[in-house]
Amino acid sequence: FVHIVSFLVAFAPAAVNPLLEAHFAKNADDATMANWAKFSSMYTSRIALGALGLLLITGIIMILQFDGWEFSQTWISLAFLVWLAIGGVVSAMILKGEKQMAAGDMSGREILAKGGPIATVLLAIMLYLMIFKPGL
Repeated sequence: FVHIVSFLVAFAPAAVNPLLEAHFAKNADDATMANWAKFSSMYTSRIALGALGLLLITGIIMILQFDGWEFSQTWISLAFLVWLAIGGVVSAMILKGEKQMAAGDMSGREILAKGGPIATVLLAIMLYLMIFKPGL
């Protein structure tokens, strides 16, 4: 349960933020965009990255608890790799773009426009690994 809730907390912004950003880009001034980015960067740094860490911890606990699941299995090894990639994209691209925008530098939107789709593809890969467990 905690694993699934931490997944939702970590990745809900991946679905909602692009819609909000597009809406604000059309209907708001730079000050409103900066305020939104300030909240978004706070959420990403304090809540989403924490939930991403909790996701890792609960995933490791689940691997240790279930007979037949081993760290050497392909789907688990790939899941760790994808988790690292997601953490890197979120911290190096998404959070960076949000912080730039929060500081009034709207060029951060370009970084978000690149980082968001990458994170979404990685999320889809992670879901595939978790649902279908290839190699099990």
